Amino acid sequence: MMSAMLIVGMGFGVIGLLLAWLLLAPEEEPEETPGRVSLATEGELEEAFLAFASQAWGMETGPDPMEERLQAIRAWIQERLTALRGPGRRIRDLERGITRWLRRRLAEADLPWHPLEWMGLTMGLAALGAWIGLQVYRLPGFALLGALMGGTLPFLFLRHRREARRRRLELQLADALLLIARTLQAGGSLYRAFEEIARQLPPPIAEEFRRVMLEVRLGLSITEALEHMRERVPSEDLSLAITAIQINQQVGGNLSEFLEKVASRIRERVHLQNEIRVLTASYRLSAQILTALPLLLWLVLFPINRRYMMRFFTSGLPGYAMLGLILFLVLLGLLIVHRMTRVSL
Repeated sequence: MMSAMLIVGMGFGVIGLLLAWLLLAPEEEPEETPGRVSLATEGELEEAFLAFASQAWGMETGPDPMEERLQAIRAWIQERLTALRGPGRRIRDLERGITRWLRRRLAEADLPWHPLEWMGLTMGLAALGAWIGLQVYRLPGFALLGALMGGTLPFLFLRHRREARRRRLELQLADALLLIARTLQAGGSLYRAFEEIARQLPPPIAEEFRRVMLEVRLGLSITEALEHMRERVPSEDLSLAITAIQINQQVGGNLSEFLEKVASRIRERVHLQNEIRVLTASYRLSAQILTALPLLLWLVLFPINRRYMMRFFTSGLPGYAMLGLILFLVLLGLLIVHRMTRVSL
């Protein structure tokens, strides 16, 4: 037993001496030439530096498959986002176009409304018309018809007011041009002539020239202010007079004489238009009555005798064909009368 323990102790002692020699023995350094580094050490340093730079700054010595995949994913996402933005951009462009068109029409009618307010009024009247059609006639088709009629009313009023204002302004335009010509002949300036128009003549032409004067006081030139007036007032005669004033501002000339000729031409044209309007008034009124009469009779008779009027819808194709023929003939008659009473000067 003692011999076995002695052998084991000697074995552990030998192992301990070997471990102590391995740990405490000095390492042999390779022979170095002064001022030079061995080739193995230089290559290891270069590889370590490249590995550090590639990890820290992404400077890969060759293409990385993971980076290529990330680039492909980014390109696909960008393509999808561009495709999604396309319809939205078209909708925004359409919205801006409608807003610009409506803002111009409201300015031509001299209505102090914002386009969004006008569209809100239109949608409100359309909803009211749909509700009335559904409550009175109890059919989805009449709800749609009521919505169309309610939504059309604001634009019919806008068109009527715009045309009435344009006609009033054209009636006053000859007097305004003569006043400008006389002021220029007396040695006054264009701005002084605009002041006389705003002071002596009634609206709407006085309001337009007040806007021109306000824009000039705010820093615009007379040419730019008159161009804005041309955009607000859709009149060929006014456009001709503004063009003459703009040319005179650039190259000079006898503006008063030209404005007198334009005023004389406008007076003759307005006189002929009034005569034509009087002669064709009865035909235009007949066309309006004959166009509205079938629709009014339909709206009155349907609640009174619902079963009789429903035969247009319950008889199948013949009933729908008859309704289509009625609508076509009414619109054709309206178009013919409109062409007969329309005279261009």
